[in-house]
Amino acid sequence: MTLVPDLDTLLRLVLPKLLFMTVLSAVVGGVVGAVVAGIVSLLRRSRPGAVGPAVWGSFLGVLLVGLLPIEANPASLIGGPYAGLWFLSMALLFVPVGAVGGALLGMLAIGHPRARLRGPRALAALTLGAYALSAVVLTLTLSPPAITIRTPQPGGPFPLLAEVSGLESIPSHLALSGDGRQLAVLSVRYGRQQVDILDLTSRQQHRIRNLHGKPEGQQTLREILSTLAFTVDGKELVTAALQQVQVRSLPAGRPWLRLDGGSVAYPMAAGRLVTLTPNDASPAPRNLQVWDLASGRRLQAMPADLNTVERAMLPVAVSPDRRLLALPLRVDDDRIEVWDIPQARRITTLELGRRAGLLALAFSPDGGQLAVALGQGPPIAIWDLATARRIRSLDRPQSVQQLHWTTEGLLASSDDGFRVLSPQDGRVLHTLPPGAAAPSVPARPVLSLGPSALSGDRSTFAVPIPGQGIAVWRVGRPVTAD
Repeated sequence: MTLVPDLDTLLRLVLPKLLFMTVLSAVVGGVVGAVVAGIVSLLRRSRPGAVGPAVWGSFLGVLLVGLLPIEANPASLIGGPYAGLWFLSMALLFVPVGAVGGALLGMLAIGHPRARLRGPRALAALTLGAYALSAVVLTLTLSPPAITIRTPQPGGPFPLLAEVSGLESIPSHLALSGDGRQLAVLSVRYGRQQVDILDLTSRQQHRIRNLHGKPEGQQTLREILSTLAFTVDGKELVTAALQQVQVRSLPAGRPWLRLDGGSVAYPMAAGRLVTLTPNDASPAPRNLQVWDLASGRRLQAMPADLNTVERAMLPVAVSPDRRLLALPLRVDDDRIEVWDIPQARRITTLELGRRAGLLALAFSPDGGQLAVALGQGPPIAIWDLATARRIRSLDRPQSVQQLHWTTEGLLASSDDGFRVLSPQDGRVLHTLPPGAAAPSVPARPVLSLGPSALSGDRSTFAVPIPGQGIAVWRVGRPVTAD
């Protein structure tokens, strides 16, 4: 909550609400003020000479008493039929009181012969004061909370690098730049998506303005975002909607390239970008497409059938050097293909032997091995890409929902949180402390309710903690591409 609104809040919330309140107050105040003045003149058996003061008072009464409590309530930002019923019920309660009460006060304060507020300067000052009060109240109640980045004292084998607080809900998606210095957060506030770019080193932050470019009611599946990703150099942000992928220049975030893709996007080496075909609700297979970022030209289509996937986190992995991409042809397939994207060729195929339900994939820091999380059988299997053979299995009591591989071990997420596992025998080497983001708060499980993100160099890891914000840890030594 801030007294000085940013430009987006001012243009999108405060000014439109003031305009709506002005129009509705003028209509209601004009009618009610005239009626009240007429009734009072009949009761006094006099000429209706106080119509102007009654209309002016009714206008301000509707503005301040009838509409301001409604429009200043954050519930007014929620759309839908229930919000309309809520607004109607609140208006029926507050607007008549403000309209009639304001008209009577206007007649007493202005229409009385001895009133001190009869001059135009006094009326103008009161009107400007009413608008100033309305603007301040709207700003205080509707401005989003300030996002804060705190740098704690480092300590332990996996030091906490940053604590991000001020988010009102669990982020829809997270993305870390290649060096782990920038964090992109996709979140939703009262039905409206927003993307914040946070510099974890300098603590600077930037919110992409005019994210969709269209009013909420006109958005299509080309504007509703699903995932985020930084390009290899960190100078651009790739946002993927269900039926379109946009490449945005930072820090402004304006899209300069729109591609016919959907749901997810994977920036690769040599200026390549891999996207999923748009989701048009048809039974046709959803393939992966390879694009040239410089020209926006589609270079290749990789056949796959990923229609059964209903979540953004596909079982797809990108190697640390951003050259290799591992994916199954289907989610329930018994094969995993590994492609060299810059050379546009498949380098190996891993034969699982049976369909065990693929949950997640992760390349080793050197790119020579692939960890496979399965829904059935051994939860994690390690495969050697040179020989296309499984070299070991790691027994875990629970299935793994998210999987990352750093120089310090495997980051595996399940229902009870994230743990660092030894890739040799599956031993638990460390548990990312759930209470580290707030030392005064008792430790509690880090539930895998939201997305996680690993930087391109495999050194930095970000995950939301319910009720606390986003915790960012140093989880390994930086891995640089050759």
